[in-house]
Amino acid sequence: MLGWLVAFALLGPACSGPELTASRDPTPAASLPTPQLLYEDITLTQAKPDGGLLWRLKARLAKYEPPPSEATPVQLGSAHLEAIEGEFFDEDDRAVRVRAKQGSAYPSQRRLELRGQVEVESERDNLRLQAQRLEWLPAQRLLKAEGEVKVELLEDQGFLQGDRLLMDFGQGQMQVENLDPTQPVRAGYRELELAARRFLWQFGARKVQAVGAVEVYAPQQSVRLSGEELRAPLPLAELRLVGNAKAETARVSGTASLEAQEIRWRIGSTRLQALGQVRYRQPSQALTVSGDRGLLDWQSNTIRIQGNSQTHLTLP
Repeated sequence: MLGWLVAFALLGPACSGPELTASRDPTPAASLPTPQLLYEDITLTQAKPDGGLLWRLKARLAKYEPPPSEATPVQLGSAHLEAIEGEFFDEDDRAVRVRAKQGSAYPSQRRLELRGQVEVESERDNLRLQAQRLEWLPAQRLLKAEGEVKVELLEDQGFLQGDRLLMDFGQGQMQVENLDPTQPVRAGYRELELAARRFLWQFGARKVQAVGAVEVYAPQQSVRLSGEELRAPLPLAELRLVGNAKAETARVSGTASLEAQEIRWRIGSTRLQALGQVRYRQPSQALTVSGDRGLLDWQSNTIRIQGNSQTHLTLP
């Protein structure tokens, strides 16, 4: 025992010193992956500050995606949805029904995206919208749509077709145009066929406006109208073509054309009214008549030009 004590005494000072601790890797340990959360047959809603709803969606499948790691503590994640049906709500809590194959909800941005055979229907505004992609910004009351956009009037038998739509529920209007400005937006209203570079539909004020290379064709009356701008009320009763307006009809003896700064036509009537720098031409008779005002009636086969009227007849 004495020998063990002497050995301990001799070795003790050599082994003394600070307490040893386990070595640590300076590289931080990798965080555990966030588990993926999947929900089936779920209903999602986002509320207004006053307690009303901004939107409500039902989805067959929803996948939750947490916010980025550098996000603020109050930032919410997003939800990616499949097989969607639901409603957007306006400021009066009236519902706009929606349906889509897929979509994403971003609550922190107050933004919804829908994709794949998107359908929107508003009974209040009497219209139905179809598109491939849609974005809803409830704070601004804006709806944006792209890809094979088609807007239908449910009762008035009208439609618009283009590449891109912007609908402002606050202003009560929507705009339809094509990505390629050289390709016209197509529209129809009952028996009328229309085309223009851009259509502005004021469904709140019940007016429609078309801008840029406007064309109107009425096959039943064999009438073609064109101009720089179209203005008309809804439902369409009278068309006003403004700016280098032109009308052609085969109902008069031979094809006749009427040019003016403005041409008005009450749909279904047999009369065209022309205002400002009026010029009537009938090539079959080598006849040209000009003046300030004009009235063409193809039922009575007559043309009346008034105000500084001049007639030109080319003799054979």
